[in-house]
Amino acid sequence: MTNTTIETVMDFDVPARDLWEAITNPSNFKKWYFHIPHFTITVGESFDFYESEARKFLHHCTVMDFEKGKKFVHTWEHPQQSKGSSVVNWLVEPIDEYHSKLTLRHEGLDTFADAGPEFAPENYQMGWDAIIKTSLRNYLYLIEKLHFSININSPQTIVWETLWGKESYTKWTSSLCEGSYYEGEIKPNGHIHFLIPNGSGMYSDIAFFKENELVIFKHIGDIIDFREQPLSEETKRWTGCFEIYRLMEINADTTELEVEIDVTDSYLEFMRKHFPESLEKLKELCETK
Repeated sequence: MTNTTIETVMDFDVPARDLWEAITNPSNFKKWYFHIPHFTITVGESFDFYESEARKFLHHCTVMDFEKGKKFVHTWEHPQQSKGSSVVNWLVEPIDEYHSKLTLRHEGLDTFADAGPEFAPENYQMGWDAIIKTSLRNYLYLIEKLHFSININSPQTIVWETLWGKESYTKWTSSLCEGSYYEGEIKPNGHIHFLIPNGSGMYSDIAFFKENELVIFKHIGDIIDFREQPLSEETKRWTGCFEIYRLMEINADTTELEVEIDVTDSYLEFMRKHFPESLEKLKELCETK
């Protein structure tokens, strides 16, 4: 059997000590990683955690090696799904006084073959990439995930149509910016330009789509004068952020809409104030149809 190994590597614009604290201090990593109640860094001791509050996928880990500020190594097992055992290496390197590098190496993934396709190496690669390159990056760069929800007395299909109808989209987003609109199609693998009348905005990919239920936008970069711009040092700090719209039917005439948005520090207060206003406008539009 081969020793299947994957790696996720990323440079961060923070000192190595801050990166180290983010990945080894439970009060820090519970904000971007998992909640691990009995976390330990002591070699030979173990900790367990679940992937979500629904107690899905028990993880069992035993600390194998620890070198403060540089290296943290532990096993990674799924005792409820597999007899296999793998090893996760967290390696931190300083680049200079203000920059650092993280290498996440996960070895031995082939041992989970008995758990089925959900535990395939490519799924771990996607998972670690999302955790390191988006969740950890967002935490270090003060990008916060805001959560909003609203109950709308309209069927799910009406709420979806009102969200993404070109005319109604401009109406319900008016409290964010008057005249907002988008170009492109809300569909699988769609590419969207979110714009305001002066030609500024943002371009995004649709990372996941299920009509009338869920759409996930992955924001890529800025638009100036109606043209997509190459990633600058500033946009590299937030590219890959997500905006998620999830619709759930409560009954035939009532829909719950949940929205999650990754927001940079400079826009937090604005979005906290004005996005609920937009959702109230959306509710009004839906309920008068």
